[in-house]
Amino acid sequence: MWKSGTIVGIALASILIATNANAQAYKWINPAGNTIYSQTPPPMGTFYELVNDASIASSNSGAASTKSSQKSLDSFSETREKKKTEQQQLAESNQIKQENCAQAKTNLTSLTSRGQVTIKEGELYRKLTEEERQDEIKTANQRIEEYCN
Repeated sequence: MWKSGTIVGIALASILIATNANAQAYKWINPAGNTIYSQTPPPMGTFYELVNDASIASSNSGAASTKSSQKSLDSFSETREKKKTEQQQLAESNQIKQENCAQAKTNLTSLTSRGQVTIKEGELYRKLTEEERQDEIKTANQRIEEYCN
């Protein structure tokens, strides 16, 4: 005859096994290109997926699962490359924005620190009228607002 303590122990063990079967793991690709599965999160800034431990075990069995895993890996790699490209574009955009900000500030300084301002149009130089100078100051301030903030 089963004792109640044994039955409770078996019940607890089966609950723990069922819980662990559905436990989630982190999946990511390290810089060397290896797929990593772990119970702990990847380093900060690393793109990852949450997967079930059961899916890890099933993905390691059979050719169909290998194809599915390869598709998932390809999709992950595409996403990572897309994100990397977006980050590069954002960095380039920020660099251009900083350069435009510096140029707008330089223009404003030139327009406000001198009495008469001379500009080059094609091969000829000419002095700005006061009205043109005020328009250029307004434009420089708008560009500073756009690029520097």
